[in-house]
Amino acid sequence: SYQNAYASTDKEDLYSVSALLTNDDSVASVTVLYDLRVMVDNMMESLNRVVTLVIFCAAALSFVVIYNLNNINITERAREIATIKVLGFYPYETEEYIFRETLILTAISVIIGLGLGKLLHQFVMDQIRVDAVSFKYRILWSSYFIGAAVTFVITFLVNLMLRKKIDNIKPAESLKSVE
Repeated sequence: SYQNAYASTDKEDLYSVSALLTNDDSVASVTVLYDLRVMVDNMMESLNRVVTLVIFCAAALSFVVIYNLNNINITERAREIATIKVLGFYPYETEEYIFRETLILTAISVIIGLGLGKLLHQFVMDQIRVDAVSFKYRILWSSYFIGAAVTFVITFLVNLMLRKKIDNIKPAESLKSVE
């Protein structure tokens, strides 16, 4: 007596064969793997949509955080920037002086964030264990590269946007203001 049997048939005959097997008294259950494959494909497509949404929201949050930090940094250091301009620094030197700090902070954040991201990935994967489906703890090296690259691109875009704010700081007005 057999405990398991596997059958292969055309997609058109799949359900008729499964109906015949189900009617047989010696067969306890019939599982159609095609249905399971369709269900898993649909589940993975839904998961891909959720991941895409999370990535988009993370990029938007990154933009907002970097923009606000740079904006506050420039506003708080207006007198310092005005002094640098008075000392004869060229505009690109002034911008480089201010934005170098942002790039260093971005690099440190990327290193820490990628490490913590891996731990968060392992935690999430542990939480979504299902009997029928298992997921690997694999993160491709390209994912790390893309994540770091997107973060630096956002930082460069914010720096470009805030160049005008630095250019608009007038030394005479900034140095006259009382803190």
